[in-house]
Amino acid sequence: MQHCAVVVVVDRLGAGFLGPYGNTWLDTPGFNALASQSFLFEHVLTDSPRLETVYRSYWQGLHAMCPEVADAARSPLPLATRLATSGMRSMLVTDEQRIAGHPLAGGFASQVIIDPPEVAHPADDVEDTQTAALFAAAINQIQSVSEPSLIWLHSRGMDGPWDAPSDLRRRWADEDDPTPPDLIVPPEMRLAEGFDPDELLGFAHAYAGQVSVADMCVAALVDAVQESALAPETLVIFTSPRGYPLGEHLRVGPCDEALYGELLHVPLLVRMPDAQSRTCRNQALVQPADIYATLVDWLLAESDMQLPAAASLLPLVRLERETHRDRTCCLAAAQRAIRTPAWFLRRAMSEVDSAPQVELFAKPDDRWEVNDVAQRCADVAAILPGVLDDFERSAANGDWSNLPPLPELVVESPG
Repeated sequence: MQHCAVVVVVDRLGAGFLGPYGNTWLDTPGFNALASQSFLFEHVLTDSPRLETVYRSYWQGLHAMCPEVADAARSPLPLATRLATSGMRSMLVTDEQRIAGHPLAGGFASQVIIDPPEVAHPADDVEDTQTAALFAAAINQIQSVSEPSLIWLHSRGMDGPWDAPSDLRRRWADEDDPTPPDLIVPPEMRLAEGFDPDELLGFAHAYAGQVSVADMCVAALVDAVQESALAPETLVIFTSPRGYPLGEHLRVGPCDEALYGELLHVPLLVRMPDAQSRTCRNQALVQPADIYATLVDWLLAESDMQLPAAASLLPLVRLERETHRDRTCCLAAAQRAIRTPAWFLRRAMSEVDSAPQVELFAKPDDRWEVNDVAQRCADVAAILPGVLDDFERSAANGDWSNLPPLPELVVESPG
């Protein structure tokens, strides 16, 4: 039996803003419903805050630390090209020009590119938002599909204009909170000590309005999948390439792309058409390249042994396997980060001198990376940079076969 897949990607949507990931102040009924039908991955870390780099991971199965390969024969086939060689159609629906023009997007059999008009003020209704317009176009495509296909939807999400209706922003503010701002351009700044907390709260409420729009749109799209002719064969994947800091670690927006959880921790929900493993949660460490391997597995029934940085998630979803990987790594300019089951370490070049700055956080307890324990756990802080370097060297060589196993000290929880 041939399968279909719908992949929904909403940019700048951190996992911490969704009810299925523990958010209690922002109601997300659409995502809650999707999670009730899906297998949820708790610990998904993007490998880069750069959109084009994450998409290379999505569409080619390469980790962000892997260099570009000049020899096309040695490089994995782009996802859409690989599907085309097997006779399967693919469609890209997006409002992001960087994705439409991505070097790996050319293999899609068709593209629906939404070029939204400039936004000057919040929309009057959710239906008038740019996100709603994009999802409406995707729903039209889903309703017209009559053969096994991949439909890939990428929304600018919170990286685009914040045009949610003002009442959606006010919905999440308490009675004595200041009125949320009607800003359109997503805020981006480093916060100084003594910043105005009311201003930051307003940003959070405005962001929450955008999440509410995405929540409604995702709910409508999932309903369209369920009502489509190919519903019994259609896998739905929902994720985001990166989050959006809102004051954590004194940063708002992309800013300097500091590699902390608010930027790196993203949602991943996998909805099987037969409701297999729905409501299950998994603690595996997952990165974007795994989506490539998962789609190749689902759509082509191929297990790609040529992708050391990627592995299909379907054995986890089907409860055929419990383990996945024991480390994930991320990079951005002069920063590197590594997550193991028990620890998260961030290493960045100091702004004062050339010495690297190392921060260490215990996982999973310190969810928001508040308590730096690098000095108290100096043994772990001394080991993990070497593990990170080993990973990067393996990525550079395209060969993880000689990657040393993790020392027990960085695998077990400090508790």
